[in-house]
Amino acid sequence: MDEIERKQLLKELNDLHKGLTSFERRKEKRKTMTYTESQIKGLDALRQKLKQKYRWNKEVISKYGGDTSIKVLFQKWDVFNYSLSLDMAPDRFTALDKAIEIAESAIKEIKSLSIPLMNWRDIKVTKKQREQATKAIPLFTSLQLHPKVIEVSQSLFETGHYSPAIFEAFKAVSNLIKEKTGLSLDDKDLMTRVFNEDNPIIKLNEGKTRSDRNEQEGFRFLFMGAIVGIRNPKAHETVIQTDPYKTLEYLAFASLLMRRVEEGNL
Repeated sequence: MDEIERKQLLKELNDLHKGLTSFERRKEKRKTMTYTESQIKGLDALRQKLKQKYRWNKEVISKYGGDTSIKVLFQKWDVFNYSLSLDMAPDRFTALDKAIEIAESAIKEIKSLSIPLMNWRDIKVTKKQREQATKAIPLFTSLQLHPKVIEVSQSLFETGHYSPAIFEAFKAVSNLIKEKTGLSLDDKDLMTRVFNEDNPIIKLNEGKTRSDRNEQEGFRFLFMGAIVGIRNPKAHETVIQTDPYKTLEYLAFASLLMRRVEEGNL
């Protein structure tokens, strides 16, 4: 997790926490007054929204917030799913209090994480790599890459830091998707959810024909492969890249994905 990812996670969890407390207040209010049909529909709409937001962030909440199970009548339930009900039974409110506490714990834990700063400049680059990069700079410029790819990769490429240049480009692709969708998922889970051809969050076309569906599905696999097969290995330093021209091909691919994300509709 880097600082951008932490901020996005905190935004997601704060939104969930705010929604849970609002849901609790509105349910408490319903105890003492008669709700109109419109008010009940509004409460149910909030409930559905919170259940969806929890599904998207369940793994993070479990990791940083603690045990999300609750025992009711000798049976274990997920406390968030159990509490997000229109049922006015007292144990639903007890579960809701616990869900709010778990969300608070997750937020506090993520805020306390120490995020090390990655300094690519500490990576040694050979004289040959620097010379190759200098020769390839005009080609880098001529490609007219996406502005964000240029922003995060150009200085790294020009100094011969090829693997970091690729990593930062594909990290920028992932972060753009998170910013556009508001999701805190990562890796292939994020790409599967966002570009799923059955119910995409980012629609790459009108989705009316078989060809549209094929394109959506194909790009889902391209985005998944880009993150799992290109970004992640370089994040873990298992891939050493010394070829500036192959690096430019990677950056061009990242640029294409970036543009498709921007062109896609929510």
